[in-house]
Formats: sequence, structure tokens, C-alpha cells
Amino acid sequence: MPTDDKNPARLPERASSEHLRKQAKRLAKAEGLKLGHAQRRLARDHGFPNWATMMRAIDERAAPGRSPLSQAAARGDAAAVARLLGEGAAVDGEGERNTPLFLACDSDAPTEGRIAAAKLLVEAGAFTRAFCEGGATPLHAAARRGPAAMVELLLRNGALFWQDDHRGRRPFDYAEAGTPADRERILFLTADGPRIADPVFRDAVAAIQSGDAAGLAALLDAHPRLLRERAVEPDIGPRGYFSDPKLFWFIANNPTLVDRSPANIVEIARLMIARGVDREDLDYALGLVATNAQMTPAEQVALIRVLIEAGARMDYKAMLMSLGHQQAPLVAWLLDHGLEPSAAALAGLGRVEALPGALASASAEEKDDALSMAVINRENEAARLCLEAGADPNRFMACHRHSTPLHQAALHGDLDLMKMLVDHDARTDVEDTLWRGTPLGWARHGGQAEAADWLRSLG
Repeated sequence: MPTDDKNPARLPERASSEHLRKQAKRLAKAEGLKLGHAQRRLARDHGFPNWATMMRAIDERAAPGRSPLSQAAARGDAAAVARLLGEGAAVDGEGERNTPLFLACDSDAPTEGRIAAAKLLVEAGAFTRAFCEGGATPLHAAARRGPAAMVELLLRNGALFWQDDHRGRRPFDYAEAGTPADRERILFLTADGPRIADPVFRDAVAAIQSGDAAGLAALLDAHPRLLRERAVEPDIGPRGYFSDPKLFWFIANNPTLVDRSPANIVEIARLMIARGVDREDLDYALGLVATNAQMTPAEQVALIRVLIEAGARMDYKAMLMSLGHQQAPLVAWLLDHGLEPSAAALAGLGRVEALPGALASASAEEKDDALSMAVINRENEAARLCLEAGADPNRFMACHRHSTPLHQAALHGDLDLMKMLVDHDARTDVEDTLWRGTPLGWARHGGQAEAADWLRSLG
């Protein structure tokens, strides 16, 4: 891109945008110029009409074929990003390995421009969970580069701190291995589990997880507030089932924060209950225990007995979550100990003799819930009864709410169930709300070649 024949554009052999930025800063300092004046002089010295044109040339040389939007994002050129988006550029790029948002997060351009470009992309609908090079996401790149403001922008717009790259590394690992701006803040924001600022609360959690009954008792006696207060976390990112947790919830080890619960977890629960645990926390902890697939059924039952003796009751939603995580033996035990035999519970357990009667009096939503439980637990006859009773196969599920029954059946490669769902008008083109995948994509992800072939055959 020459300015004229006498002064053709040329770049040094090893030119990079970072090198030229530093060179411009040195020039400005040495000659007392404003940075913009130094940049323009440097660009003209290399035969370019202005700094932006030279940066675009470097981008193109570094990554030939990269879309204009990707180039603009990579150099933190918010004005160009806004213009290109206004002209209809594809916000997630044009089939490139790295999305424009990833490039803005991973750029060495000035921080202000990177964040401004990323904000424009996010506002235009950029997919914050997109897998890019090596399975890394924009959040991985932001954690590696910083600053914390970029990380917070992504977390507030759907990025997941627990999303792995192809090597099983999370954004926290990228920040820990590097030296990003605001490193400690980024490590705090991307750490696994709840983000607990209160040191006394953290000590109490550690006592629960290690089985230190004496230490926990001493902390609770000295700080009775611990059984009432929540560990309020930063107001960023999607809210989950363990957000702003109460201390008693940690007896369930769900999410899995330690490899195994201590052998004396029942004793730990009893000493906390003896000091006064709210009924709602007893109920919630019961649901957490019931959905912990890391515990053995014997461990779950032992802990649940203590909770029920203290007055805990499993509500309908907790039952759905338990069956949704394929904890059928535990739900069966609870049914035998007073849990209401709803259509969803019967469907998930495959109790087809009693299911028609329950479906006859169930609401439309309860029928859909029952179908969800039957599909997840691969109770195909129960699924058939639910569909014939009018359950909607296209409703997003009662558990794993980002997917439909056909997504789940495709993931399992259950052709009989897939055909049954499609025969009852299940759509094959619905995208899940977490990964933007169709049932075909789920079949491929699950390595279900036969299921994928069948879905392709439907067009």
C-alpha cells in the first residue's frame, strides 16, 4: 500500500506492532513530541500515510487472510470495530480459528483500546464461550493478558471460569502461569469454587473439609454469625446453585471442592445442627447431598438421615436435580421414606405401572418434567408414556436446562429414543443455550457416529 512510487510502503524484516509502539514512545520521549506525532512520523518513515494503515499492514503480514474485523480487534482499534460492525461484519469472525473477541483479549495493544473493542463486540453479541486456538476461550486470553476489567467484562457476559481448554486448563491456570496486569484480582475472580473474602468463614470451611470437628466447634462458638451469614461473592458472572453460600452447605461437598468428604462428615453435620441451622439451609443441603455423584449411596443416605431427623425435607425442585444427575437409587430410597411419588419421580425411576395414573392428573409442566427425567435416566418406556400423555419434546429440560430431550438422547447415542422423540415432533435444529450446539453437534461431541449419521439423514 504505497503512498507514491518514490516512497513505497516498507516494513522492517522483524517488525511487530509491539516493537513499533515502543519505538514511537522512545521517539516521542527523545524529541519531546506528542505520541500521536511520533507515530505519524514513524509511519511516514516507513512509507505509510498514517499509523493506522501501518498497523493494518502488520496485522495482515502476521495473519494473512484474517478478516478486517479480526484485524481491528487485534490492534484494539475500537473505532474500526464499531464501523465494521455497523457495516454488518460477522461478530464472531468469518470461520477463523480465533474470534475477534479472543484477539482483542489476547492482544498486546494498549489496554484502553482492547477493552473498548471487546465491549463493542460483546454488546454486538460475540460468543464469550467460543473455543479458539487450543480450545482456549476469550476468558483464557484475558486471564493471561489482563487486566481485571477485561476479565470482569467477560464474566458479566456469559464467560465461564470453569471452562477447560483442550489440555484441561482453566482461565485461572493461564493467570497463574503468567504475569497479567491485576494478577491477584484475576486469580480471585477465576478461582474454582466460591470466592470467600471473610478469613474466618474460610477457616470454618477448611475445618469442615478436613474433618476438624474440634476446630470447627471452636470457631462456631466464637463466631455464632457463621451459621447465619452468607459468604457474599463479587457481583460478576452468572449466578449458580452455590453462589453466596451458607456455611452449612459445605457439608455436601457439592460442587466438589475436595476430593472426598471427611470420614466424620456426619459428626460435622450434627455439631453444626446442634448450634442452630435454619430449616431452609437443612432443606438446601439435603438437595446438594442428593445430587453429589462423588458420594457413595451409603454416604449419601447416612448424611441424609441426619438431615431428615433434623427436619429437612426434599422439595420438588431438589428431587428433579437429583434425578437429573442420575441419582435414581437415592430418590428411590427417599420415595420409600415419605417423598411424594410425582410423575417426574416415577418416570425417572422407570416405575411405569404407576406412571399413567400420575400423568393423568399432572399439569403440562409436570408432564414435561417427567419426560426430562425419563430421558436423562434412559427410561424409554416411561418417555413413551410421557409423550403420549402430551409432554412437549421441544421444551428445555427441567434439569440441564440449556438442552432439550433430543440433545440428551443424541449425547447418549440412544437411537430408539431419538426416533421416538422425532416421531413426536421433536425439532432437530434447536440450539442449546450454553454451547449453541444442535442435537447433531451433541452427537458428534459424544462420539456417537451412528446417531450423528441418522440426524444428518433427516437433513
